[in-house]
Amino acid sequence: MTTTPPVLRSLCAAGLRCLAANAEQYDRLIVRPNAFAAHFAVTVAMLAPTAALANPPTAPAHEQLDDAAFMLVEDMAALFRERSLRAPEDAPHEPERVLLEHFERCGEWLPADGTTITDWYYVRLPALVLAQLLRRTEAATRASCPPGS
Repeated sequence: MTTTPPVLRSLCAAGLRCLAANAEQYDRLIVRPNAFAAHFAVTVAMLAPTAALANPPTAPAHEQLDDAAFMLVEDMAALFRERSLRAPEDAPHEPERVLLEHFERCGEWLPADGTTITDWYYVRLPALVLAQLLRRTEAATRASCPPGS
């Protein structure tokens, strides 16, 4: 099952508004360098001139917008997932919840489907965040123990 362009565009628009409204939180939580954040920035930069071409609607411009929306939804899924893993005590923003729910349930992205995004979403991001948390905990424990104890 594939996601239709209107659904992708809606998810993309809501996700972009969420990122803009919560930019400080994302800047604080998303670890750099981050391939998805970098790809996101490049795609948004590419989207601006394409969006200008889409009025009046032309097929190539619409196809480019649909492709960009698909890529941005994938990037935002990774960014939203990382934020949720790094701040699990913070309830997800509604656009995050909707996008992540769609990502996990629509059938477009399946665990172990061999794509980079699903590998990061389901395996690498959780493992990376857990490993970083364990390193911080170990460092804090070492720092709190007096020398020679």
